[in-house]
Amino acid sequence: MSSTELGKHDRTLVAVITQYQTLAMISLGKIQNPATGKVERDLDQASVFIDILEMLKVKCRTDTPEDILRMLDTAVMDLQLNYLDERKKDQAAAERGEKQKEQQEEKREDQQEAKQEQQQEQEQGQEQKDTAEGEAAS
Repeated sequence: MSSTELGKHDRTLVAVITQYQTLAMISLGKIQNPATGKVERDLDQASVFIDILEMLKVKCRTDTPEDILRMLDTAVMDLQLNYLDERKKDQAAAERGEKQKEQQEEKREDQQEAKQEQQQEQEQGQEQKDTAEGEAAS
């Protein structure tokens, strides 16, 4: 696709597609944000950029060169796959957090049971000692 073959509006459309694709990749945390120099994730914002590109796909079906439509289709598909990947990462992290929480709770319960058993053993030992002292005194 040569820019000399494209009209002014087609070149502008390519620029818009590229811009929103880049913004979505930044929001997905796939590339560094040039404004902050950091890799940042904002999946809600990424979703907005993907939705805009999807809207452009629908609205630009007529009078748009095939290679631009393919570029737009590829950009949307790639971004949607990356978006799903990031959502899965969030889900997996949440599941790991829940599992760790459950394990910590089980550990606390085990420790509490062990403490109670130890207290019971101490009480039984004291009772036996008291009984033995009582028998020795009589």
